[in-house]
Amino acid sequence: MGATNPDRSERRGATSPGFNRTDTEPDPGRLPGGTGARAGPQLVSDNSGHAQQLSRIVELEIIPRLLLMHSHAAATSRRSGVKITSDHVSTLAELAVDDDPLSVPRFVQALTQAGATPNQVLLELLAPCAALMGSWWCSDVFNFADVTIGICRLQQALHEHVFLARPVLRGGAPRILVAAPPESQHTFGAAIAAECFAHAGWDAQYAPGLGWDALGETLNGERFDVMALSLTCDAQVPGVSSGIVKLRQLSCNPAMGVLVGGPLALSGGDLDVRCGADGMVLSIGAAVEWAQRWVAGSSREGDAAGTG
Repeated sequence: MGATNPDRSERRGATSPGFNRTDTEPDPGRLPGGTGARAGPQLVSDNSGHAQQLSRIVELEIIPRLLLMHSHAAATSRRSGVKITSDHVSTLAELAVDDDPLSVPRFVQALTQAGATPNQVLLELLAPCAALMGSWWCSDVFNFADVTIGICRLQQALHEHVFLARPVLRGGAPRILVAAPPESQHTFGAAIAAECFAHAGWDAQYAPGLGWDALGETLNGERFDVMALSLTCDAQVPGVSSGIVKLRQLSCNPAMGVLVGGPLALSGGDLDVRCGADGMVLSIGAAVEWAQRWVAGSSREGDAAGTG
């Protein structure tokens, strides 16, 4: 990666004085984490002419921030053997573009061995790390290749330390299919949302990169209680609106709820109406609560129909 952006370290040094590269090999006797202070996110970009790339980075920066709004009370009451800090997040962002591809797995493994839970890795480490990498790209600390490779490594960590640590499903767990519109350029936020649902007791499936036809086949062949779509820009609305109509027709569950969210939900309160969805949410906590209410309401309607 160093060859793709030879002066990255100089720009990084200007915004991150004191970063200690010895953190690439965390001492098993202490917690990994950088010691340097990182400048806050800069909501600026001089990358004109890269609209598609910027759209991807906006998704990386905004979606994780929305996810982190989900449950402050639960976060403060959680008990674990390690406290994940902003130093850990900035260190992981550095390691995600390191020449050694094993730097990220070693770092995350050290945290989990110290007692970090899968929920902590998900919400306190990986999600804010993706947001930080997005802001560094906007301020030219990272280039686009850095972020692309870095997110791939975060996705691998998500799989190894969160997906593979999903709790055992209880019988009759509600089911959700989480996806981004087919034209989306990046789906890391949707992947994080799916894992949040899974760790909340849902049978959550994540469908990255599927077109509307493939999503329709999935919903036709398997019963899902809720379908969730994450939108990032207005240009996606017409396709999502027509796609939802098609998905409802193909779904084998006529009572399936359709939920929309993502960065675009912040720009107006009628995204669900514009898309023809059943609900709109601004955070993953609200998404889980909405989905639970939808399933409970569908169950009550089914019971009433059965006794009518």
